[in-house]
Amino acid sequence: MTVALLISACSAPTAPPPGVAETTAAPAASVDPAFVHGTDGGATDELAAAVVTDVQRYWAQAYPETFGSPWRNLDGGFFSVDTAASSGTAPPCASTPQEVEGNAYYCQSVDAIAWDRAALLPVLREHYGDTAVAVVLAHEIGHAVQQRAGLADGEPLRLESMADCYAGSFLRWVSDGRAPHLRTSPQQLDDALRAITVFRDPVGTSGHGTAFDRVTAFQHGFNGGPRGCTDVRESDVAEPTGHDPNSPLTALLDTTAIADHFGEIVTERGGRWVPPARADRCPGARGPVGFCLSPPTVAADPAALARTRDDIGDQAVTTLLASRYALAALTELHQRPTGAALSCLTGAFTAAQPHLSPGDLDEAVQVVLESDAVSRGGGTPMTGFERIAAFSDGVRSGAGGCLT
Repeated sequence: MTVALLISACSAPTAPPPGVAETTAAPAASVDPAFVHGTDGGATDELAAAVVTDVQRYWAQAYPETFGSPWRNLDGGFFSVDTAASSGTAPPCASTPQEVEGNAYYCQSVDAIAWDRAALLPVLREHYGDTAVAVVLAHEIGHAVQQRAGLADGEPLRLESMADCYAGSFLRWVSDGRAPHLRTSPQQLDDALRAITVFRDPVGTSGHGTAFDRVTAFQHGFNGGPRGCTDVRESDVAEPTGHDPNSPLTALLDTTAIADHFGEIVTERGGRWVPPARADRCPGARGPVGFCLSPPTVAADPAALARTRDDIGDQAVTTLLASRYALAALTELHQRPTGAALSCLTGAFTAAQPHLSPGDLDEAVQVVLESDAVSRGGGTPMTGFERIAAFSDGVRSGAGGCLT
């Protein structure tokens, strides 16, 4: 028997970054998990049962529309595993219950899904909310979709991106209020994206994709539906040999290269660029970075940015600073600054940096998701989900796609 084990959660999720609220949200209606093998009948499995019930309901509608043939529910069923127990029956594609610790996976050989109800789903719920559980299990059923559609033999990283995309298409269905048992909100979607970034590939490895790969694939499905999921692609940022340590804060606060980048954008479009002054703070600015119009000044709080560097990484600092020079550039071009334009231009700057690594890009993604400082000054506040979408557009299209 050939065993194909496609795991979406390679390790147990960590606690949320500093300042991120821990949220939970109950499903709209519970589902009796009696059909789940090994269930304890508790609230965690009730949620999992609601998720897999609604995901299969979604594919009963979406699969024929996408692939032209009927959907078939999973033949091998669903398995809840207590990895904290000293004994128990192993689920398919595992030899012991402990092999499932911190994981959820699709077992292709028997067409089944298994999850750890002790060290995965409860941690997801505590730190990232119920929508994160929906994303993880919808991703795994995405692999079942691939198996049914004859798409399961591709490059592993591409398969993972497709499964993230399928999960995104399902969550759009939930977000639109069409799921019988599940509901979500913009805040819960942000929390779910945070969970996706936790399960990114560590630097120097390849399996499920970078944080950028994963969140953009998810949003591709959320915005475009499942038909386009076979077209998802990973970032073309090459991983260097080794991983450089964080740059000193003094080097990060030298914004000459950032100013030059945005100066080129302004002058290419007929504007006159005078680099803004730099200061630790300026009137009216708040947060780790800010921009004041008169005189044009980019403010950077060294203490706050030092915390950002230590918590996320040096590229997070550069990303925040770039967003304020993006605001200065829009001002010089007499274009109305919007949060989308600021996030987009920040993404375009990030992609244009020489020697950018996937680790750098992931740090940028994390700070864009976590901090509204990137889009501040752009009018209507944006969710992290919206900021990431605009940032990704900039990475893909360059600055030209961000300007009117």
